[in-house]
Amino acid sequence: MSLAKYIEQRRIEKEREVRRKIRREKAATAAKLVAGAAVGAGVGILFAPKSGKETREDIVKATKDGVEYVSENVNNAVKAVSEKAKGVKEVVEEKYENFTNRHMTEISPEDEEIEVTDLAEEEVEE
Repeated sequence: MSLAKYIEQRRIEKEREVRRKIRREKAATAAKLVAGAAVGAGVGILFAPKSGKETREDIVKATKDGVEYVSENVNNAVKAVSEKAKGVKEVVEEKYENFTNRHMTEISPEDEEIEVTDLAEEEVEE
């Protein structure tokens, strides 16, 4: 290894190390912000003018609402991803059948690129 390559490699390693340090510091700052918000919310709930029983009921209700909201959104996301995957699977199967029906057993370098726009146009037409 030449001296120039060695110096360049060390410079790149130092840059990566600095980037990692900055990311860790940003993550730590974000974690502190979230922890502070949680503590603030907890203190606010504890010192609210409601009775303890009412406060606990509010906490339980808010937790249930949050769980329900997250559950609905996760289910919707799963359905959307599933439908999209099914559509992609159908397009791939159709392309594969067209490929095998033409008795093509090898892909030439020109045919390796499949344009995403073709797939998108087919989905729009459906």
